[in-house]
Formats: sequence, C-alpha cells, structure tokens
Amino acid sequence: MILMDRYDVLVVGAGHAGIEAALAAARMGRKTACITLNLNRIGHLPCNCSIGGPAKGHLAREVDALGGQMGVTTDHALTHIRRVGTGKGPAVQTVRAHVCKSLYPELMQSVMRGQANLTMIEASVETVLTDGNKVRGVTVRLAGEEALTQIEAGSVVLTTGTFLNGLCHEGRKKTVAARHGDQAVFGLSSFLSDLGVNLRRFKTGTTPRISLSSIDFSKSEILDSDPESGALSFLHDRPMPKRSLLPSWQTRTTKETHDMLKERLNESAMYAGEIQGVGPRYCPSIEDKVVRFAEKESHPIFLEIEEWDSESVYVQGFSTSMPAEVQLLALKTVPGLENVEMLRPGYAVEYDMADPIQLTPELMSKLLPGLFLAGQLNGTSGYEEAAGQGIVAGINAARFATYEEPVRFARNGSFLGVMMDDLVTKGVDDPYRMLTARAEHRLLLRHDNADQRLTPIGREVGLVDDMRWQRFCEKTELIEKGFEALRNTFVSPAHNETVDAMDFTAVKTKISLFELMKRPEVSLKDAARLSERLGLGLNLEIEPSEVLAREALAQLELAAKYDGYLQIQERAANQAHKLDAMLIPISQDYAAMKGLSYETVEKLSRVRPTTVGQASRVPGVRPSDIALLIGHLRGSRRGVTLSSSGMADSEPRR
Repeated sequence: MILMDRYDVLVVGAGHAGIEAALAAARMGRKTACITLNLNRIGHLPCNCSIGGPAKGHLAREVDALGGQMGVTTDHALTHIRRVGTGKGPAVQTVRAHVCKSLYPELMQSVMRGQANLTMIEASVETVLTDGNKVRGVTVRLAGEEALTQIEAGSVVLTTGTFLNGLCHEGRKKTVAARHGDQAVFGLSSFLSDLGVNLRRFKTGTTPRISLSSIDFSKSEILDSDPESGALSFLHDRPMPKRSLLPSWQTRTTKETHDMLKERLNESAMYAGEIQGVGPRYCPSIEDKVVRFAEKESHPIFLEIEEWDSESVYVQGFSTSMPAEVQLLALKTVPGLENVEMLRPGYAVEYDMADPIQLTPELMSKLLPGLFLAGQLNGTSGYEEAAGQGIVAGINAARFATYEEPVRFARNGSFLGVMMDDLVTKGVDDPYRMLTARAEHRLLLRHDNADQRLTPIGREVGLVDDMRWQRFCEKTELIEKGFEALRNTFVSPAHNETVDAMDFTAVKTKISLFELMKRPEVSLKDAARLSERLGLGLNLEIEPSEVLAREALAQLELAAKYDGYLQIQERAANQAHKLDAMLIPISQDYAAMKGLSYETVEKLSRVRPTTVGQASRVPGVRPSDIALLIGHLRGSRRGVTLSSSGMADSEPRR
C-alpha cells in the first residue's frame, strides 16, 4: 500500500459541510486535505438554487460570522434575493437568496484551490484507519489508480451527504447513485457499522426541472428581487452579483393536479413501497402533500431560474418520485405550465445516515476519538444545516488534531448551538430541518446580531481575518456609542411642551431617550429629532460606512423596542447556561445513582450527556431526576467545573 503525506485534518467530501470543514481547519493553520470523488463537483447544488430563508438564513449568517465561506460566495453568485418573515417580529426576519448553480460551485472551487494549508485530492475513500481507540487516517483509491493509498491524519471529518449506499427512485425505476450524475459509495457504511454506529435509511427528493421558454408567466405572480435586502455576508456592504438580479414567480397546484396524483398514487416510489427510508417532515413530496393535506385545494409552487445562461427552472414545492410521464402530466395542470417542457424529472434518493446521538456536541464520534461527522450524514437536510455542522466539525477537528480544548456552541448563543444540541440530545426520526421555533431564546439569536454573538469566537480560534475583525470592531463601537448616548440623554417634564408638539405623550418623570423609545410611537429618528429640538446634544452621526451605520442604528432601535423581552430571555438564557456549565463525566454510572427513575437511567445511559443542561433536555428525563443528578455531582465533587466562557460556550450578546 502506498503511503502519502500526513495531515492534521482530513475532510471526506466537498459539499457544503465539507467545504466549511476543510476551509475552517486550513484557515486555523492546520495542514488539511479535502478528499472528494470529483473535483469538478465541489460546491454542487443538487437540489434547489436557494441559500437562506426562515431559520436557514440565520444559520448561513452564523457560519459567515464565524469566518465561513457560504455567505461570501452567495453574495457574488446571487441571482435573486428578498427578505422573508417581514410580517413577523425581528427574531424571524432574514433573507432568502438564489444563486447561479454554475457560478456558485465555480467560485467555491476557486476558493478551495487557492486556500493556504489546503490540499485537494480526487479519490474514493475506502475506509477509515484506526490505531487502538483513535483515528489514524483513511485508505483511498486515487482517481485512475488501482492500488490503494494510505493517508494519515490526526482527525478525520466525514461529510458524505447522500453518497453512502445511495439509491435513486423515479417511479419503479431504481438507479444506484448518490444523486443525479454522482456514483454512490459503499465501503464507509461497512466501516461505520463495524464501529458500532447505528445506521438508518433516510430519504430526500428533488423536483423536475422545466424549460423557461415553455412557461406562460402571465398566469403567475411575479416576485421581484429586492436589492435592498442587504448582503448575506457581514464582509459586504451589499451583494455583488455578476449580473442583473432575476425575478421568480409563484403559481399553485389545482384540483386537477391533486386528482391526477391521487389516481396514479400507486406509481409513486414512496406509495408503491419501493422506498424504505424516512422522508423529511417539513419538505414532503407533492404526492405526499395531496394525501396528508387532503383538505387543501391547492399548494403554492415557486418557479426559480437556476442559472443566468440556462433554460432550467426549478419547480419549488413539487418534489416527487413519480414516473417521469406522470410528472409531466401533473405539471401541465398547473396554471402557466399547460405547455411546459420538462428538462429533467424529479426523483427521490435513499441513503445511509448515522444516528447523531452517538456524537458529542462538538460532532465527534463517542465511539472513535478523532472521527467527526457533519452534514446530511447526521440526519439533517439543507445546505445551510450542512454548512453549519461543517464549520463546527472543522473547528473542533482542527483543535483535536493539535490537542486543544473543543469549542462548544450553546443553545442560548446561536442557532448552530440549537442544532448541535437537538441532534446529539434528541436525535432525529426524520431529516432534521432548522426552524426558528426550535430556539427557546430566538429573540437573542437574530439575523442581524449573528456577528455580535459569534465573530469574537471566530477570531479567537483563528478563523476571522483582520478585514472582518476591523468591520466588526467598527460596528461594535458604533453600537456601544449609540447605547451610551441614548441612555445618557434625558427628557424631563420641563420638556413636555416640545414633547407634546411632536404628538408624543407627556413624560411624568425624568427618563432617558432609550426609555422613551420603548413607546411604540417613538422611533430612533424621533428621539434624534426631539434631542435636536431640545438642544440635548444627542449625536448619532456615524463616520464609517453608511451600511455599518444603518446596521448599528437598527440594532439600537431593536434593543429599545424589545428591551423588556430581551431581558426576560437573557435571564432565562443565563439560567440555562449555568446548567450547561455543569459538566458530567463521560463515564458516569447512572445505574449506580440512587433515586433516578428507570427511564432516566436508560435515557441518560444511551445519550451520555456531557452537561447537566444537556441531560435536562433529553426527552423523557424528569426534572426531579435532574435535581438528584445535580446533588450527586456536587456531593462527589465531580462534574461541577465551569466550562470556559467564550471558547467553550457562546453566550448571548445583543
């Protein structure tokens, strides 16, 4: 067997998880290699062309705030963007972007090839090598070579997506493949199974692609891009698309669509029993929708252009595993698609996933130190969820390789922390999708303040470069100066004549402008005008970039308007943080603890939580048992060590 060079970190796969994992490790100064079957498929977008959306936009912003690549590349490959959740509160609002499906991977490939400390290797990974109870590297078959090659490393990150034993379905037609145009792999499933990993079958799907010129857009609603939505990356003042932004369109299914699908339901791979894997609850196929939501007369369909120079249109909301001829007939019942030309049918793909309960919160395997798993392999769905896990696994694989303490992201500090904790504590019964409702403290975890929460952590681990750090510091300084000015500029009853002239309710006592802004009718601009009329000297003039100023002012307004709610959530978050700071020995014998219920012993022994906070979130564990656990840990003087702030836990910041 040929022995290649040794690396600190090996990343297997170059999808959204693999990209962020490999770049994170390399940018942290570790000698890193990324192994993929096809270098030309780096950053490929096999499903839709969108990045962001409700909760997913929050994840993408957090990846960017840490120094990741997804947001930066999106801003350059942008074809469409708009804000979503605008009818709801600030905790939900974010952006949804479409990218050119040929330019996005092209840009990602350029970044990967140009990254210092990162070597790209085109090969098939046959198995993971071990040395006793820790990872030692991988065995690969290099492209075009028969002999196996051994590559050694201090840590290995698996980001295999849908490739493990992938099987594609189109009606009763089956194709052994990971996705359209990519071969499945088999050896790693055997390795994971032999290691003791609980492998299950999950299923996901994609929609048919249709021809742009065959669509009658007069029967659909146009959804124009909103260039003022802002950039996805904190590095940019605004998106920088290579060409003009494009619209998308909305239409709907009809009763005729539903009737046809119901009549041909037995031809669906899923309903014909061809698919054994569990599909995503929050992104069901169109045939599943008409069965599960039979009371609905129609379902929304969005038409999204996939590339600037292509006829291909993605039919969002029409995922299916029906035969191609049925897909085409069903599409032609949708307004605007009566004469549609289908370029490629949709299909479903089954694949092996690994039970994430067998991972630590840092995404390292509990069965093999130094082995990290990230992305769809862990039972999630979506590009953003994959990228989020990738950067977390990359950071911790890099630190493991050089014997440093791991970085843990707490639930109260990021959507990343919510996702990690959900996966390793609750596990998954179907492909996991991030929702804003999954976060208990989501008002603290907004789209706009992801940098305030996570960029200091990214800087400390070595991911945030000087340019990003300078922008962050400028914005932080603006926010701090604004808070100081608002809290130290006062209005008193003596000013009520001017207050009344501006149609504001008179003040009864001396209050700060920050307190005055808690009134629904008083905006930041109103406070500034009032200060000017009264000669109070409030100065919110800002010198750095106009965009940074606008972002800082928006955070000041949110902080005042939601101050009471923020304080409530911060108190709850701090209380949760105390429990998450109480560590539990990995070897804790729960069966030996007197007083714990049988169910709690069984659940905690299976999950092996690392903190009391995590233990309290394990489904089925009683609050009374958590109290007993705390007492036992304190009594034994073990497991009560506080984890380091900032590095080990990301605490909330406004």
